[in-house]
This record gives sequence, structure tokens and C-alpha cells, in this order.
Amino acid sequence: MPTVIQGFEVYTKPKDTSLESFPVFVQVVGGTQRVVTFPTEFNAIAISLLIENQSAANAARFVLNRNHPITTPSTAGGTINLNPSQFRTFDSMNIVSVYIDATALLGTETVDLFCQVAPLPKTDRQKDPGQKVGSL
Repeated sequence: MPTVIQGFEVYTKPKDTSLESFPVFVQVVGGTQRVVTFPTEFNAIAISLLIENQSAANAARFVLNRNHPITTPSTAGGTINLNPSQFRTFDSMNIVSVYIDATALLGTETVDLFCQVAPLPKTDRQKDPGQKVGSL
């Protein structure tokens, strides 16, 4: 049975040792914001993610699995602060998207995303290889 995250049917089981995955690197330049949506950009789901703030002086913000930037960070479910020269990791998860706010950083600074992604299944057989034909 799939899990629906932001409208995407997710069949991925992140701790499945037979799961094929590959690395992805995304850089968000200082002074900008970016939403990385893994199914549309990479036809995959992120199962592991490291967010690293490369600025030595300015904080960045992020939030996982949200469709749009958060306008009121102080509310519940708002953005998470990432202090200068710090990183945050997420493992064994299904991550559809990540919003990065690097507007406080200088244009020469970056927020780096190191991701391990698993391709989305293309056929019913790939979605659930253990299910017998005709079974529920």
C-alpha cells in the first residue's frame, strides 16, 4: 500500500536493503530560496539527506515535505534554522521535497544538499514485487 506525500504515491521502503539508489548533489546559492521536489526533478524519492550550511556567519532555514515556503516561521510546522557552518542529516525516510531559504547568506555562500535517492517504480510489478497476480 502506498503512502501519499504531497500528492505523490510513495512505494519506497527506505530500509529495504535490496533498494537501488544513487547520489544527488544540489547547491542553493546565497540570497535565494529553492524548493527541490525529488519526484519531478529526479523521478525519485530521497531516502537520505544531508543539508549543510557553508556560510561561516549567516544562518539558513529549511523545511521538509512542504509544497511552498513558510510565510510565518514562528508558527507550528515552520522552518527549521540551520546555524552557520552546521549540518543536519535525515536517514531512512521518504522525502518528497525540501525547501531551502538561503536569503540571509551572501551570494558567494551556499547551502549544499547531499541526497541518496531511490527511483520511483514505473510498473505495477516494481511497485510490489512480492504480490502475486490477482491477489489483494
